[in-house]
Amino acid sequence: MKTLKCVLVLFAFVGLLLLGCSDQLQSPVSPTDQSVQAPGSLEKSFPPREFTSDEIPTDVIDPGIFKYPDGKIMLRGHRGNVLFTAEFFPGDTDPDLLSGPGEVEINGIIDPVTGVGQFHGKLTLRPEAPKAVGGEWEFTWHGDATFSLAAWLNGPGWTLTIRDVGHGNGGALTGMQCRMDLIISFPPDMSTWTGKGHGFIISH
Repeated sequence: MKTLKCVLVLFAFVGLLLLGCSDQLQSPVSPTDQSVQAPGSLEKSFPPREFTSDEIPTDVIDPGIFKYPDGKIMLRGHRGNVLFTAEFFPGDTDPDLLSGPGEVEINGIIDPVTGVGQFHGKLTLRPEAPKAVGGEWEFTWHGDATFSLAAWLNGPGWTLTIRDVGHGNGGALTGMQCRMDLIISFPPDMSTWTGKGHGFIISH
């Protein structure tokens, strides 16, 4: 008889346990739980806009300081105005939010003996399009330079390959990013230069 009572008590305990579990599984989802289970952000994302570009200096603000350690040519703090022109790929009918005047800062060193060099700096662009609403681009850039005798005989001689990374500030540019690769050509005395590039504007 005692054994039967123990079995009945055990079954009753198990029944209560299962009933409690069943209540928990059927309990409504709280607002907090619903937010956790909600799908990811619905923020709209736009495809990158591809472009090619030309960049030329227009005048010098500060020539910077030239030094000649161990036969090398070092430039520090050069600042000048530039004109940047972008051409977007066919089918892109959105406004040009890149083309316009800007200001570049150049720092670098080249070794005429080995024909190599390194440069870095900053670039600010002020797009002329009214739809930019006064926004500006702030770029940082860096790259390596090489000298070619064949290129010197037919042109400037030095080729600088740089990577620009930019962020839009203000107006319609807020939140935008721009990445581009530029090929800069300049003579041995670094008296002038021209640049051609290719890149993408990314917006969210």
